[in-house]
Formats: sequence, structure tokens, C-alpha cells
Amino acid sequence: MNVIKVNSNGDRTVTRRMPKGKLLIIGGAEKTDDDYTVLEVIAKELRRKRHPLLLITAASYSSGYQPREYIKIFKELGLDRIEVLDIPTRDDAYNEDNVEKVKNAGGIFFTGGDQLRITSQIGDSPLYRHITERYIDGCLVAGTSAGAAAMPDTMIIGGPGDTSNRVSSLAMAPGLGFIEGVVIDSHFAERGRIGRLLGAVAENPRNLGLGIDEATAILVEDGERFCVVGPGAVYVVDGTGISFSSLSEKESDGVVTICDVKLHVLGDGDHFDLINRKTLEERSIS
Repeated sequence: MNVIKVNSNGDRTVTRRMPKGKLLIIGGAEKTDDDYTVLEVIAKELRRKRHPLLLITAASYSSGYQPREYIKIFKELGLDRIEVLDIPTRDDAYNEDNVEKVKNAGGIFFTGGDQLRITSQIGDSPLYRHITERYIDGCLVAGTSAGAAAMPDTMIIGGPGDTSNRVSSLAMAPGLGFIEGVVIDSHFAERGRIGRLLGAVAENPRNLGLGIDEATAILVEDGERFCVVGPGAVYVVDGTGISFSSLSEKESDGVVTICDVKLHVLGDGDHFDLINRKTLEERSIS
């Protein structure tokens, strides 16, 4: 992924580096029924480290409840060092104390809310650049719901999830860019979002569509492969072989017609190769 550095004169340098860290991308509702399978992945990773877990609540319009609930759960899972970073304004993403919290974090977790708040509050800020550096250097970065949707370089920000995708019904925007060449939708089966994920892939088949059910996650390593964690499913929509889409018609209207799209449905322990767009035989997480 691209890493941007800005010197004291405002000059920028861009380098391409492979991330050593992992991404845990969660489909939302991971705290349901006291089953913390997905959050245990974070706890397991952080118990090996001496640095704290940093909860970033930038996606939320209100602070307080979410952090308290997460702190309680993670302490039950054996983590003693947990810090909260709220970013109510963009100025907070330039605050040196906040940047220092990122530098000292052993893991970073974006909670849910509105993904546009995440990107608009921290995008291209010192805070964002240091999160990127921490991920490149080996830090776990996790996100749930809106925090999951914001992970790719392109994110879905709106569109009905309970009807067939229609022309002009889908809204997309640039994301954080921690994972490239995919679009992600959370709460997937629960909110019937297959139509809008198909629409997102039809708009640009270069992007692989990943739909993640609630209480379920993908653990991404090296930005090139992932493993499914949790009781739900992960749906992979591959548009490479699309032979026709009505989005290309001059006077397209109504439901989007898509022909010859490929769909994979993956369960707990299944692995997927993001580069070659195929399933792998391993069935365990590292």
C-alpha cells in the first residue's frame, strides 16, 4: 500500500510498502449474546504485546456508551490496557497527544457509526498517516460496521439494502485505503445487502465485493489473503467475468442487469486469495 510522509515544509513523499500488520474487518454486532469469538482475535493478538488497545470512536456522533461496553468486554478477555480516542472534530486528528496515542498503540480498533465521519475527520491527517505507519510496521487494525466499510480504498456509503440494486441508488466514496481492490458491506445477510454489493461491483469490476455477516469477520494478512472468523458467512462477489451490465447502457433505468458474475460463500476457517481471486485449502487462522 502507499505510505505518504510529509516533512516540515509540507513536501510529500510516497512509497510503496507491504504491510506487516493484520486487518480484522468485522460485519458488526460482534457483541451479541455474550459470544465474543471475533473480539477474542483482537484480545489474543494484544495479549502478546505490552502496548494498549486503542479504541477510535471517530465514526460515532455520541461518545461514552460504546467505549464503556468495549472496555468491559476486553477486560473480561484479559486486556488491562485499553485507551479511547474520540475525534469529534478534524482538529483532533492534528492534536499531538492524540497522535502519540496512535504511536504507542499495540492495536487499533475503529468502532461503528458513520464511515464518512471516519474519513472526513482523519483522512490525510497526521493521525491517519501514523495509523498507516503502525499498520505497515505490524500493528493490528480492526474495524466493525462503519469501521469495516471504511477500510478499503473505495467504500459504500449508502443505498437501499433490502431491494434489488437500481441505477443511481448506490453512493460510494474514497475510503482509508488499508486494503486495496475491494469494497466491503457489513450487516450483510441481516440487512439483505446482496443487491447493493452486486451494484458496487458492477460499477467497477476491478473491485472484489466482500459482504460480511454480523458477528463474523475476515482476518487479512499482507493485504493479499484472508481467513473467515465467526458463525456467519462472508460473500465474495467477483465481477471479472461480467459479460453485460445495464450500467453501460446510455439510457439505463430501473434494476441493474448483471450477467455472469461469480459468487463465493465462505464460512468459519475458510481462506481466500485476494490477488488470484480463489479459495485456499487451509482452514485455520494464524
